[in-house]
Amino acid sequence: MDDNELLEIMKDWNFWGNFTKQWIEREEYVGKIKNLLKGVNIVAISGIRRSGKSIIGLQVIKKVIEEDNVDPRDTLVIKLDDERLTEVNYNTLLRILSLYEINIKKGNNFYILIDEVQEVEGWERIVRGLAEKGNKVIVTGSSAKLLSSEYTTLLSGRHVEVRVFTLDLMENLSFKGIKLRDRIDEIKHSLDIDKSIEELMNLGGFPDVVLHKDIADELLTSYFESIILKDVISRYKIRDESKLRVLAKFYITSSGSRVTYSNVSKFLKIPVKTVERYSEYLEKVFLIFFLKNFSFSVKGVEVSPRKVYVTDNGFMKIFSVRISRGRLFETLLAQHLFKYSFNTRADLYYWHEKEEIDFILQRGDIIQPIQVAYEIESEETLYREIDPIKKFKDKVTDIQNPILIVYRGEEKTIDQVKILSVKKFLLHIEDYLI
Repeated sequence: MDDNELLEIMKDWNFWGNFTKQWIEREEYVGKIKNLLKGVNIVAISGIRRSGKSIIGLQVIKKVIEEDNVDPRDTLVIKLDDERLTEVNYNTLLRILSLYEINIKKGNNFYILIDEVQEVEGWERIVRGLAEKGNKVIVTGSSAKLLSSEYTTLLSGRHVEVRVFTLDLMENLSFKGIKLRDRIDEIKHSLDIDKSIEELMNLGGFPDVVLHKDIADELLTSYFESIILKDVISRYKIRDESKLRVLAKFYITSSGSRVTYSNVSKFLKIPVKTVERYSEYLEKVFLIFFLKNFSFSVKGVEVSPRKVYVTDNGFMKIFSVRISRGRLFETLLAQHLFKYSFNTRADLYYWHEKEEIDFILQRGDIIQPIQVAYEIESEETLYREIDPIKKFKDKVTDIQNPILIVYRGEEKTIDQVKILSVKKFLLHIEDYLI
């Protein structure tokens, strides 16, 4: 490929070229990244494949052009997963940068987005060099390896990670053109909110799935295949594809269950070491996440079973039509709580002794128990959900704001436990969590 051919491809990626695509803005992420770039020179956008990382990066570039009067020619987008690139390596990246600086760039410094950066071995050295010259660099990647301790050292601690999740409730509504400014809007759009919660439970929150529900199964199946083939098998050189697939589907359909590597090994007849290694890979590519059992003992935390959750409910529905609404509901709440804990640097656990509490949120010395129940059929059911919190309080005195989240119901307090509908909780999540 000669320089002119490569420049033509680069035009298709960039605002100084042929790129004109419009999107629904992910305001939370765009504003956060734009603000971070005022203080650091490198922002790494991580998250599961197809969650919208690339689009968010492009939206940031567009914003600095429109709001900060940056010349479009002082921005550069590089898409390393473009199938037209005949080879993708360190030299390819250097060559693209050279062509840009010789033919396009106007000012001294520029904004650069490198999409799917993990495709190039040694990318971190180039990124560090760009940042040291005062350029603002955004990188995206579909693996937690992007922010490993190795890269943190190589990037000299000058970067910040922004984790992108699939759409939460407020974003799902915004994708339908619904903005909730106050309580009146919430009442006005009450049915729309209920519908969005149902969609998130049953179809998940991948942006294109939300926009194209008629082909949701096809999209989700293709996402799963891409994650397994490109993000795990290809990257980690997996030889036994069948075992990986069996394990991934087991975790997806077991979302909300307590698991140990040894029990999974026995059930699936896969060696324990293989289960452990493959589980780490599936977590690194953001397909699943694990919660540990809460304990004040380090050993107690580490030796207990962990609860597994899939990061998007859509995957549950394509692999099993028999998953209960209760499990779909709990998983949806787990995803929102996991996002909250990640963004606020809190720790998220579950608690199980003789009783079980679905989630324990901890920030420093402050501990908050959170129960989840799809249906409360009777007073007996209600107190069965509240009793574990009372027993937990006997063991842990420093707890705050215990809550029970139900699918539908009026807000009330029983035995110091606040009972909330999922609608109210998800719309005002920051008001109820520590």
